[in-house]
Amino acid sequence: MTEVKAAVAEPKYTLQTVTHRRAWLSEKLISIRVTRDQHFNFLPGQFARLGLALDPDQPQTPTEWRAYSMVSHPDQNELEFFSVIVPDGKFSPALARLQPGEALWIDKTSFGFLTLERFADGEDLWLIATGTGLSAYLSMLRDTHTWERFKHVIVIHGVQYANELAYRDEILEMVAAHAPGQLLYIPITSQEPTAPKLSPALQSLTPPARITTLLDNGELERRIGITLDPSRSRVMLCGNPAMVTAMRASLSTMGFAPGRRGVAGNLAVENYW
Repeated sequence: MTEVKAAVAEPKYTLQTVTHRRAWLSEKLISIRVTRDQHFNFLPGQFARLGLALDPDQPQTPTEWRAYSMVSHPDQNELEFFSVIVPDGKFSPALARLQPGEALWIDKTSFGFLTLERFADGEDLWLIATGTGLSAYLSMLRDTHTWERFKHVIVIHGVQYANELAYRDEILEMVAAHAPGQLLYIPITSQEPTAPKLSPALQSLTPPARITTLLDNGELERRIGITLDPSRSRVMLCGNPAMVTAMRASLSTMGFAPGRRGVAGNLAVENYW
């Protein structure tokens, strides 16, 4: 009699290793880099599900999962993630404690639709984020295809305090590396003035403000010098759900709308904490 062995389901995730941990000026922000499975593919703007083994009785089994956008470019050998530490959270404090050499599990599938494939070509790409919502855009900024498709790229990053402006130096290096006006970087703080001279457009935006207020009163467009025009502008919103909801409502009155089946839109949104 022939013995029939039961098929063993292949795990939906891979075990990866932390290679680098970076603490930012704000104690609540960290970035980590990890090894990457050779079969893990993604598009700039997509996210991965990260897993941690938080049950002491199951040290080799991921029991908690969270979604994080890839900061790294799809061609890089490692994956990079940017996280805010929620003090009473179950996942982010444990993620922040990881050191090089420690384990992190990653789902084999990439997720998300906040990608440039959502848009028809345009002239101006507006990347608007609050907090760690900036993550989704960093991969796009590192991608040469972004610069081939758009004449201007406007990065607007809203935070509470200036020490939360992570990746600022890298973005400023990108500003310097591109033709004048091709990349505009507008950091905005809501609780304190931002440091001056980060970009020419920032000089009149240094007082504390909210992105939603600056959009509604027209100040954002005036200081950047580019009009939000549905026929030429493509807008992405990523961050705090309250910001996304308010901005989406304001932009809809200006003629911006997400795409639908068979029709490319000019607005893409994703909530991100």
